[in-house]
Amino acid sequence: MEAAAAEVRYGIVGVGMMGREHLHNLAHLAAEVGREQSVKVRVTGLADPHQESLRLGLQLADELGLPAPQTFSGHRELLDSGLCDAVIVSSPNMTHYEILMDIISHHQPHHILVEKPLCTTVQHCKKVIEAAKQRPDIIVQVGLEYRYMPPVAKLIDIVKSGTLGQVRMVAIREHRFPFLVKVNNWNRFNCNSGGTLVEKCCHFFDLMRLFAAANPVRVMASGAIDVNHKDEKYDGKNLIMALVACLISACLLKEVEMSKKFLWLVTLGRVKLSFQRALSGLEREQKAEMEL
Repeated sequence: MEAAAAEVRYGIVGVGMMGREHLHNLAHLAAEVGREQSVKVRVTGLADPHQESLRLGLQLADELGLPAPQTFSGHRELLDSGLCDAVIVSSPNMTHYEILMDIISHHQPHHILVEKPLCTTVQHCKKVIEAAKQRPDIIVQVGLEYRYMPPVAKLIDIVKSGTLGQVRMVAIREHRFPFLVKVNNWNRFNCNSGGTLVEKCCHFFDLMRLFAAANPVRVMASGAIDVNHKDEKYDGKNLIMALVACLISACLLKEVEMSKKFLWLVTLGRVKLSFQRALSGLEREQKAEMEL
């Protein structure tokens, strides 16, 4: 008699653009592990106070052929339902701290994958880390996925092999389209996102640490103020972007390029890696809306 397949039940907190991307990922994961017949993946709960996001999440789950998950207006209701073994936190950045502390302190253990950044302040990050250390029964992982992209993973292996010699400098430049439209435009303000260096450049800090095999000991930065969209206003406020230049140069104003391009330089033994990432389905939809 064959043993029953183990089951992992996932809940998603925050079903906006990134939450729906995770629905795609879980549908793919369910199909992949289903072939092995050793484990079963199910999405059992969606939590979001924004009803339209919940509606779009249910619609996408149906399109992906997933059984309809139960919906909740808040993360606490999802946790108390007992429906989930693991929780993906893809809510706005400024909500991460409260949600993570509630999940970690919940009497029922839930493994956590949280979208970057972990939190928007160093103080909150430290508190989450300390709380997680008190729960050896759960895993907490931050979604810094750039390190797993095949070209980047290959470069990391090359650098670690030592064939290039000692790393002397790492420079990363990104040309990207303006920030996408989010619920209530939360990502337009530093108080919500943590700022560009937290919201976007945390990926690059992660890669720099991997390439250099060291933690930073000093930070120097310079910047200027520029306008992202002259006609953008939110709650009566004009949107102003700070262009930051340090070891990282982040250019957020190149609207004609709708695909991301990345460039890494590692010396001595210089390596140049350049690649494009195809737009996701949701990004293509927003690109089409911007062009109308």
